[in-house]
Amino acid sequence: MSVPAKLLAFAALLAATFGVAVAAGDAFGPEERATPVGHGTMRADGGGAAMSSADHGEADGGEPAGGHEGAAGGGHDAAATAPGGLAATEDGYQLQPTATTVEAGKRTRFSFRILDPRGRVVRSGYEPEAERELHLIVVRRDTGRFLHLHPRRAADGTWSVDLRLPTAGVYRVFADFVVGGKRRTLGVDLFAPGSFRPEPWPAPAAVAHGDGFTTTLRAGDLRAGRAADLTFAVGRDGRAVTDLQPYLGARGHLVALREGDLAYLHVHPQGGDAGPDQIRFAATFPTPGRYRLFLQFQTDGRVRTVARTVEVSR
Repeated sequence: MSVPAKLLAFAALLAATFGVAVAAGDAFGPEERATPVGHGTMRADGGGAAMSSADHGEADGGEPAGGHEGAAGGGHDAAATAPGGLAATEDGYQLQPTATTVEAGKRTRFSFRILDPRGRVVRSGYEPEAERELHLIVVRRDTGRFLHLHPRRAADGTWSVDLRLPTAGVYRVFADFVVGGKRRTLGVDLFAPGSFRPEPWPAPAAVAHGDGFTTTLRAGDLRAGRAADLTFAVGRDGRAVTDLQPYLGARGHLVALREGDLAYLHVHPQGGDAGPDQIRFAATFPTPGRYRLFLQFQTDGRVRTVARTVEVSR
């Protein structure tokens, strides 16, 4: 066969191969992704009677409810502002739950371990962050249910906590801890089989309500990649709440989750010139879009939770 004929035959073979590949791509279609949606009214379960906003507390009860905050003050480098919780592993550390399916409405002992880069269970070396070695956030993927728990660690490195998911659905579990001077947030999905209807997110608004309280957010123009000062004013029955109690070393705690993938942002409480009814945080939103914020604070010995939606522009 002449050289031109060989080249022509080779080109025909490439075209046929490309056509098969395209046909296969059309047959299987693009990757499908679940799209989380939000909710209108915050509800959750505290292990007994239903609560209006969130569950929060210790693994075995008997200790005050609590939360966590990031390191106060200061600037934030790229590592500090990068979202976490998108994977079960980070820097070789791995979140390994003993089970990923639980029964909705039933109290379950949820246990997990943290493995180091060599695959060994991390039994010690956790550095307290706001008076706790590890904070566990459990949120339904539409953000319609939110729980903040503090598991306890056994001598063998296993963490355990009593968990009751109030409804069916897919939940995201975040383990937030510090080892070796670095804060990490690992995430896994937890499934509660049963009928489930997602709840839409409410539109962004300056005023939000929850647990009988009202919070007003002053943040200015939120832009992706820029440090933002978030100031929340807390009120009840039309009056400012000036008796905010210390909440694990700070006035409040804030969880920020990105719409679509529930990326977990590290938010830092600030002191400074905040008024007696105000709680300040520093945050950097990495990308434009909507975020769900869960503000927690303590009054009358109880932790309260108020959720809201914010929009971040480019």
